[in-house]
Amino acid sequence: MAVISGVVQDMPASSPATDLPAWRRWLVIVILLTGGIKSALAFTSVVPALQLIAAEFGGAGDSVLSAQFVVTLAPVGMAVSGLMAGMIVSNRNLRTTMFLALGVCTLAGLMQLVVHNYFLLLASRFVLGFSAVVADVSMTSILAAQFSGAARSKLIGFRQAISSIGTVATMLLGGWLAQHYGWRAPGIMFLLPGIMLLLAFIAFDQPIRLEQIPASRERFSVWQLWPLLLLSLVMSIGHTMPSFQMPFLLKENGITSAVLVSRVPALSSTISILSAFAFGFVYARLGPWTLVVAATLMGAGFIGAGLAPGYEIILLCVVIEGVGAGWTIPFFLNRILDRTDPAKRSSAIGLVQSSLFLGHFLNPLITAPVRLTLGIHATFMVVGSALILIAVLIGGWSTRFRNTVRAI
Repeated sequence: MAVISGVVQDMPASSPATDLPAWRRWLVIVILLTGGIKSALAFTSVVPALQLIAAEFGGAGDSVLSAQFVVTLAPVGMAVSGLMAGMIVSNRNLRTTMFLALGVCTLAGLMQLVVHNYFLLLASRFVLGFSAVVADVSMTSILAAQFSGAARSKLIGFRQAISSIGTVATMLLGGWLAQHYGWRAPGIMFLLPGIMLLLAFIAFDQPIRLEQIPASRERFSVWQLWPLLLLSLVMSIGHTMPSFQMPFLLKENGITSAVLVSRVPALSSTISILSAFAFGFVYARLGPWTLVVAATLMGAGFIGAGLAPGYEIILLCVVIEGVGAGWTIPFFLNRILDRTDPAKRSSAIGLVQSSLFLGHFLNPLITAPVRLTLGIHATFMVVGSALILIAVLIGGWSTRFRNTVRAI
């Protein structure tokens, strides 16, 4: 809490949150910083049990792809929700939208416990993803409205770190529940956003006041951010490899325990936590080159995992990948909030969320042909090589057109 205390002390006087009573300000900060955990649950409640889901719903088709669709229908809902965020979330209804979205997210997530029909399960996963992003856009917009300057940048990094902590904890818990009680059991973790909703009723008892932005500060329009949105989609495809593809890489290596499987994405998230806490330090020194370094590290980690002969070497490669992965989401959110007017933030945040989760959905579709043709090990090597190539292109482009590449 000492680190967060530093954020509270760094808040400029113009931040609306400074006018709140201390206990309510702390409760607001806690809710906003832990808000990303509910989106992580969309993955951690099913990823450790992917092999079990494949066994139940595989049928005569591709059981791997059937199981991956259970994961990726949530990102589909997230992507659709992000595109519609500008129409759903406005500066006048931030509280109400957040309350409703948290409630729907709780109910949709708990459906995993009771739904037995495969297509109804997919539908509930879509609703889960849709509502989770609506809640995320509302909460990120509230964060941007209540905090500004250096405090906001720090909070964005801390939010990603705490989200990763939640990912680690729920991934490990989900693996344990799946191992002992079946693949449905991790759905019980969706009681968490319900608890968050109850706390939000207490914390947000008044309308959200927006920060005042000087009219002279330059801003980009939402659609001028398309290079950033495209990059976030590409990076997201790589970002989901430890969760979506790693269980099947481990299976090829003879590792089938749900507990051991869950430790790999959990380790990735653990390293991402440390990276996210260090994001402000790295970003202040590297700027746009932060993304170049992140993509290089992720690519090297994936290539190594594809070549690794054993579990321990895979864990080492995941550590390398996790360093870069921890910087990606804070990078995109920071650039977006710095470049859009308050009135357009919901649309901009929604679009970057949409691109991130569209990448989640595209991951199994893009990698399936490579996996079926060359195998899962080659899939990791191809994705890793692509990320390193992208890093080289971004670095070269930024060096040559340093004064014109401003949307990145």
